[in-house]
Amino acid sequence: MNPGAARMSLDCRRRLLDLAEREGFLVIEDNAYGFTAAAGAELPALKALDTARSVVHVGTFAKVAFPGARVGYVIADQPVGSARGGTVLADELAAVKSMVTVNTSPLCQAVIGGMLLEYGGSLIELSRRTSEIYQRNLTCLLDALDRHLGDGSHPGIGWNRPCGGFFVRVRLPVPVDAALLEVSAAGYGVLWTPMRQFYLDQAGDQQLRLSCSYLDPERIEEGVRRLTAFVSEEIESRSDSGSGG
Repeated sequence: MNPGAARMSLDCRRRLLDLAEREGFLVIEDNAYGFTAAAGAELPALKALDTARSVVHVGTFAKVAFPGARVGYVIADQPVGSARGGTVLADELAAVKSMVTVNTSPLCQAVIGGMLLEYGGSLIELSRRTSEIYQRNLTCLLDALDRHLGDGSHPGIGWNRPCGGFFVRVRLPVPVDAALLEVSAAGYGVLWTPMRQFYLDQAGDQQLRLSCSYLDPERIEEGVRRLTAFVSEEIESRSDSGSGG
């Protein structure tokens, strides 16, 4: 769901795993946002479907506990070498990490461990309240976009409808770059991320990404109202100018 606010279907996940097994490559799965899926819309992680040890699963407690902890985990059960006493990739990664970062803070690890123990060791239960907040915020953001920008009066503007996470991609009829972001931030008090930096081609040149992770519904509503003013006053005038009208 990051950075594109989209997710891979179950069929695509299985086909990817089949391809990985057939061609002999590893898939790195960063599952920081999987817990945000709405009830009934959950999909199994790639690692849960992996029968050939083709997936290295990377997770974090930053989204479900608190960001400052900087504590995560890796599930890497791939065997490394036949003459190394049953070593798996996870052991090799741990050794490399100890050389690079010395050690993750024991205090941060203890805090995360305590939070997990409080919920019976269940990451699902630990993340439930945070997931509900993210789901609420995403619903608020989509509803506000529908009300303010979805009436058909802003041609060339649209957005996707994610099943989870807290990002929404908005498509504009003009190039979306740092200069446009500066206008939005300085003139309208709205920050967003240009999507072009996530692509190797031009696919993201006219897209921006909105985030609603830590905002309350009132601020989301206000943000979309300001975004609408930005679209109406700046984007439409630039679009008209570019068309030679």
